[in-house]
Amino acid sequence: MKKKSLKLRRFVKTFVLPLIIMCFSCSQTKIDSRNIKDQNLNNNNNENVSLTNQEFVSNPVNLNIVMFVPTDNPALKDYKTRLSALFVYFQNWIHTEMMRYGYSTYLGLPVDQLTGLVKIIEIPASGTQADYPYKSAISVGKIINEIKTFKTKNPAQFSSDNHCLVLLPARTDDGNQPFYGHGKFCFAVDNSEMSVTGIPNPNSNYLGGMLHELGHGLNLPHSEAKYSEGFIHGTSLMGSGNYSFSKGQPTFLTESDAAILNRNEVFQPAKSSSTPYLKPIYSLQPRFNIDNRQQKLFVNGSYTSTLPVSDILVYMDPNVNNEGTGVNKDYNAVTWRFSPQSIGLIQGTIDLNVCLQTNQDNLLKSVSCL
Repeated sequence: MKKKSLKLRRFVKTFVLPLIIMCFSCSQTKIDSRNIKDQNLNNNNNENVSLTNQEFVSNPVNLNIVMFVPTDNPALKDYKTRLSALFVYFQNWIHTEMMRYGYSTYLGLPVDQLTGLVKIIEIPASGTQADYPYKSAISVGKIINEIKTFKTKNPAQFSSDNHCLVLLPARTDDGNQPFYGHGKFCFAVDNSEMSVTGIPNPNSNYLGGMLHELGHGLNLPHSEAKYSEGFIHGTSLMGSGNYSFSKGQPTFLTESDAAILNRNEVFQPAKSSSTPYLKPIYSLQPRFNIDNRQQKLFVNGSYTSTLPVSDILVYMDPNVNNEGTGVNKDYNAVTWRFSPQSIGLIQGTIDLNVCLQTNQDNLLKSVSCL
């Protein structure tokens, strides 16, 4: 079947440099993907840990993982060993996906020095399970404040000052609990099926949902596979990958996802003296030219930034059924990554024929410098 031409009738130009900017004063770690040999496992800046014939990588700064336990709903007894193995699985999956694009970094997992497992901080909640419903306006601030109070009294328990995965035991009263990303915090559920042996699970999307929400907590926005990528790699994790991953179907990270993670604080193999996520002083002047005959969009322009820029990211969001923009209206956004041609210059070409949605108005959602 012949594909219909894409229509780029209008642009919503939102130039969002601080949306996903992660400028440390550190160099980008990138290697030839044809010669990768898991270098970080032997990196002296990382700590290797044996876990029942598994190894995982711990960076100088790691993801905080919290088990937040309501007063009337105790955590499952086996959660530390079960979830430790699951997080190692997640770490390896993310690393393998990043290697596809030549990035060698790992999501850093904290070490429990007593057990050798992935460290999970158990925090007793002040309220019952009903006090922390799904609705973010009720629960998010309450949970985060309780975690911050605990952290003030136990600072050594935490690694990152930014990124935190918060798990709550599955409710026993038929209620729902937080399961979403919120800034650099993300929330998910724990039950007996949250394990490596629970993949695939035809009856639940919680496993892929946890990984998807973790992506949000690690600075990833929604993005779908390009038309050309879907046939090869499957479903983008940050699109509908929560469903496909849970079902054991092909799921992948996009190149822009990998570029963002590679600059993330908890992916750095060496300690940096710079403060992560500083907001730069910047300017961005993109220009766009469309060739309808070739179905190509040419992106040019310039930028200035007080912090180094390693990547140029472009997000284009198909306006399906006039959905517009806003929260959860961007699952089908497709993305491109370009390298700066030289300091201050932007240049790239987007082949519109590889977009997922055809015969739709397409909104140019953002041009971002990473």
